[in-house]
Amino acid sequence: MLVRLSVPALIAAALLLPACSGGEAEDQTAKEAPQGPREVQTSIARTELLNEPVKAFGTIAAKQSSAIGALTEGPVERIFVKVGDRVSRGQPLFRIRQADYQRNVAEAQAAVDLATAQAIEAERRYERVIALAPKGFVSKAQVDAVETQLAVARAQKAQANAALGTAQQALSDTITRAPYDGVVTARLVDEGVYLNNRFSGGGQSAALQLQELGTVAAIVNAPQEYVDMLRRDMPARVFIEGFDAPFESIVYIINDRVDPESRMVELRLPIANPNYRISSGLAARAEIQIPPEAAIILPRTAILGDSSAAHLFIIRDGKAQRREVRFDSIDLDRVRLRSGLTAGEEVIIDPPATLRDGEQVKPRRTTGEK
Repeated sequence: MLVRLSVPALIAAALLLPACSGGEAEDQTAKEAPQGPREVQTSIARTELLNEPVKAFGTIAAKQSSAIGALTEGPVERIFVKVGDRVSRGQPLFRIRQADYQRNVAEAQAAVDLATAQAIEAERRYERVIALAPKGFVSKAQVDAVETQLAVARAQKAQANAALGTAQQALSDTITRAPYDGVVTARLVDEGVYLNNRFSGGGQSAALQLQELGTVAAIVNAPQEYVDMLRRDMPARVFIEGFDAPFESIVYIINDRVDPESRMVELRLPIANPNYRISSGLAARAEIQIPPEAAIILPRTAILGDSSAAHLFIIRDGKAQRREVRFDSIDLDRVRLRSGLTAGEEVIIDPPATLRDGEQVKPRRTTGEK
């Protein structure tokens, strides 16, 4: 079907066509027009004194920890302490059955009495012979004989006394005493268990575990890059799991060996513990104060990628330039640059995800920078 249009309608349609065609062309031209350089926020990298402590992590350990065994063999007759008891140096801990050792003492005492009697008899015989010798009533051979008998009797007496001392010491050693002030942290046997104090004989040899907790040590590990900065007697604070306030300490021991796997150096920091508040085995974190050092510090937002493949963008000749870097975290907002950047370079603070190496950019420096 044909549509007939009047002359005025045709004229109006003709006037509208150029207007529509021109608008579409202008929009297309605007889209194709080149955009200006991307604007990015930047900051000049500068060195500043960093006074951040070295952080090290580890565990609380007792000053001493001993598996207390018996000095003599035999079945345990009595244990005088229990786990958790605080003991003093010399306090009895447990006792081995004494019957056999008491009998040994009695036998040794009898041997001493016999040797003493024999020595007295030898001395009297010697005195009689020596008194007759000037008068010629005894021969020189008789004099030599009584002198030898006296020497033998005295030696036997001394030997018997030594054996008696050994038997008495063994009897005394049936009672094991605390070698230092400490806390009983484990009971390894009960009464009736036979303890063997000879390593070659096998069997159970320890009855209790004792720890000295009057002073404890935080054994912590610090990164190897701080090895040359750490010194003995450096002040430190130790944060212990379960305690609100930190404990003051110093670096007392620096292990000369760096662990080849973890690349950590071991430090020991003593902590006074007079009331035994701190138990061994607790997790600890130490903050060690080292002298301030110059470092380049940037906002964390300037770093892209993870710590194993980190990079950032600097501005060089009006273009974004990608730079591989190494860094350490200071806190949630800041990082310390270890390599890849020098002071004076202009860094893009929060680079867009679509920013490409070599792209033209327009810097907008952080407020206060020129």
